[in-house]
Amino acid sequence: MDKKAGKTEKEAADRRKYPIRQEDYELCEEVGQGASAVVYRARCIPLNEIVAIKVLDFEKAKADL
Repeated sequence: MDKKAGKTEKEAADRRKYPIRQEDYELCEEVGQGASAVVYRARCIPLNEIVAIKVLDFEKAKADL
C-alpha cells in the first residue's frame, strides 16, 4: 500500500462528519455482542454508508463494575 495514499484516505476519514441523531441510521442486522453491548451493521442514511453501531446496555455495564 502506498503510504501517501493511505495517509490521504485516513485524513479524508478524519474529516468526515457522521450525524449523531438516531433517526439518521437504519439498523440492518446484529453482528456481535459482548457482556454489556450489542454491535449492529447499519446504514448511515445521509451519507449512504454502511457503518457499525454499538448499543450499550447500561444495566449490564453497571453490574460488571
